[in-house]
Amino acid sequence: MEYTEKYEIGCHDADKNNNIRPTILIRYMQETANHQMRDRKPSYYDLFFEGKAFIVTRMSVQIYDQLHQYDHIEVGTWRCPDKGATFPRCYVIRREGKVVAEGYSEWAVVNHETGRLWRSSEVDISGYETDEPLNLDIPKKFHFPKDLEFRKAGDHHVYYSETDMNGHLTNTNYPDMVWDRIPGITEKEVTSINIRFMKEAPLDSDIEIYMAEPEISLSGDPVARELYGFKTKVTGKTNIECLMGVRPVENVLVEGGLRV
Repeated sequence: MEYTEKYEIGCHDADKNNNIRPTILIRYMQETANHQMRDRKPSYYDLFFEGKAFIVTRMSVQIYDQLHQYDHIEVGTWRCPDKGATFPRCYVIRREGKVVAEGYSEWAVVNHETGRLWRSSEVDISGYETDEPLNLDIPKKFHFPKDLEFRKAGDHHVYYSETDMNGHLTNTNYPDMVWDRIPGITEKEVTSINIRFMKEAPLDSDIEIYMAEPEISLSGDPVARELYGFKTKVTGKTNIECLMGVRPVENVLVEGGLRV
């Protein structure tokens, strides 16, 4: 049982190759979850003013086919059975009835003033559509090999326009931030994203970005041709860890906007 919304991909949502940007793909998933919360109650605001905020801890997304500007999509989401203080949620994106992307995420509910974790017995979200979790090819959890060599790939300053109601860098901004660091990205498309969120990045903080190229087998992604690993740091502590699978672009733009 899932909650669904319909969207049209905007012209500003696509990259040079007319493929949806990673950050935007995940935003459509999370926007649908927010709509479910708004319509089924409690909403994000209801919880926020009770001192509770959903914070994502893990997200795994597998992309089967690329989305393009003006594509019409249906996005489904549902909560999965809670596990103590962990609130799992799944997503599916369809175009013309065909599944083009799926996602699995885990969330915590924290007191946004004290940082206290709330257990599932203290947060009533039983009105949300609920089903069992998806089984993806990519793992829900991953660990970098201890001998994997990371190199500095850049820095990122957190500006006000990038922050959420908690005053931190919005979680959906991270995929594009690391995607931009992949060598030759203009000739590649993303096939999977796997992120572990460990420490938030507050307004005006500086994020150090480190990149490595682990063995492709670490991702579990059956179509990726390359795999990039990222670690980011804020004030010397790990902010996120991320695996991103990519392959050469399969569709190219030609005169008139056709894809071949």
